[in-house]
Amino acid sequence: MFTRNILLLIILSSCSIANIDTSNLDFDDSFSNSDKFQFNKCLANTFENIKLNDLQFNYLAENINSQGLEFNTRYVLSLILKTQNSEDIKLDSIRINTTNYISSNMADSEKKEIKKLLISDVCKSINNYVE
Repeated sequence: MFTRNILLLIILSSCSIANIDTSNLDFDDSFSNSDKFQFNKCLANTFENIKLNDLQFNYLAENINSQGLEFNTRYVLSLILKTQNSEDIKLDSIRINTTNYISSNMADSEKKEIKKLLISDVCKSINNYVE
């Protein structure tokens, strides 16, 4: 029983630390480690050399109601892509989100999730360029 459990633990831990080869991806200083991880994960099957620069994540609140409790926020993520045989290509993704709260903890958590979704959108665009 103990041996079986320890064997299962070893197998699961080895799967979780599997190395992803991302030697073909190059990031500038505008990317955080979290951003790099997201891009490495979604571009792991790409073999073309890709250079990603100038990552910008901006958001703007608009349409605040009279009580100031409900508003739309426009999130924009943009970057510059350079592949082996192309010029600089500017990619961006936009999402609009309606919120019913102003709590800073909720807003920060939501902002991180939306940034992940935007990175996923941009990754799909990158995959279209390099295929």
